[in-house]
Order: sequence, then C-alpha cells, then structure tokens
Amino acid sequence: MTFSSCAHFRVLTDTEPTALSTAHAHPAWTLLVPTDGGSLTVIAGDTACVHDDGVLLPPRTWYQTATTGPHVALYLDASLASGPSICTRPRRVPADIARRMLDSFAVDSDIDFAAAIADLDPVFARTRSLDPRLAYAIDALPDACRLDVLAAEIGMSPSRLRALVLDTIGVPLTQLRLWSRLTRAIALLPYTPTADAAAVAGFADQAHLTRTSRRFLGRTPAELSPGSLELRPPNPRWPAGGGAPRT
Repeated sequence: MTFSSCAHFRVLTDTEPTALSTAHAHPAWTLLVPTDGGSLTVIAGDTACVHDDGVLLPPRTWYQTATTGPHVALYLDASLASGPSICTRPRRVPADIARRMLDSFAVDSDIDFAAAIADLDPVFARTRSLDPRLAYAIDALPDACRLDVLAAEIGMSPSRLRALVLDTIGVPLTQLRLWSRLTRAIALLPYTPTADAAAVAGFADQAHLTRTSRRFLGRTPAELSPGSLELRPPNPRWPAGGGAPRT
C-alpha cells in the first residue's frame, strides 16, 4: 500500500484484494480505479461492479467498496470543483478517461492534469477563482485549533465563514478540517506510533483519529498497516508547493 499527498489531492494505492468495507463518506471527490486485471465493487444505494472502468463519487457520498485485486483511490479536494456538486450519485468513468487521469500523475507523462481532471465531470471544467480569504482558510485548516480564531484572521465571523464554505464548496468546514488532519496523520503512520501521528495531526487522541478514519475511509489506522504503508515523494511535475492547478 502506498500513499501520496499534495495540497489538493491524495492517492492511495493497494495491491491486495480488500473485503467489503464499512459504509463511509468523506468531503472529497473520489475516483476509484481497478488495475492489473482486478475488479471493483461499489455499493452506494445501487451496486456497481467494474473491471476496467472507474467509479467517480461526489463528496459526502456514503458507500462501501470491495476489490478482487490492485486498485487506486484518488481523492480530489472539493475545492477543485466549480461549486457544490449537482451530481449526487456515483457514476461510471470510461476506462480511457480514468486511465488518463491516473497517467497525468506519472513523472514521464505529457498529460496535463487540469485537462485530465476536466474529463471526469463538468464541475471540474468550469474555471472559477476561489475567494482569497476562503483559499487562505482552507490552506490553514490542518493547523487551526479554533475556527473562530481562523475566521478572525480573515476578517469574518465564524458563522459567515462556515456559510461561505458550504455555499461555495458544498462541504461543512469542520469536515474539511478533519479530512485534512486525517490525511496528514496517514502520511505519518509509517514513521511514528499511531498516538503520536494523531497528536501531530491535531486530533484530540488516538481514539479520535480512529473514529475519523473509520468514518471517512471505512478503515482504521491499524488496517492502514504501518508495515505496508509507504509515503511516496511528491511528483516533480507538480507545481511548487505540492498543489495541483486550481480550476
């Protein structure tokens, strides 16, 4: 299992089959793609089983997954889209589009990330500029101990900041903060005890991290085995600062 994290996307790859996960949901767009001949089953109301194609799930979609072989989970921050999703159900992504999206992360690939992501869903194709205050708040979320202090830093009331995030991105601010902290903790798991990873990432304790991981990923930190989870360095083709181009 490998994990890569940059400013606006995370990539989790698993080379082993996985049993049906518990139901979970998180505040990110998720592209699930089976690889190397495996198949992927996604249950989100209806059941979808794919062998070559991918499955795209909007933020906050409750779902379960199972795989028969290697697969990739690509998590794209909700802020990359042009607004709250009008798509409320998972949809199949043709194999060529899913593969193009994954290939855009390859070091030696000439595929442009922004063009590849635009193929996934119309909400990624419409260019919009994010309010600078909102962009600052989102970037500062992992280290923000109190949201009222963060709101004051950008000259907003906490209620206004929460409303702006929900109206613009379609995801509650508290969920975005938990998600950013969870991905930080996962990146630390290969190098430090789980309790230490939880503390550094900003969780109250290890139990808080475990609950959040189960809620957002359907797996506990123990199931994201530190013995097999490796942190991959950022792709040198990605922009300075680790982020993909904002659309």
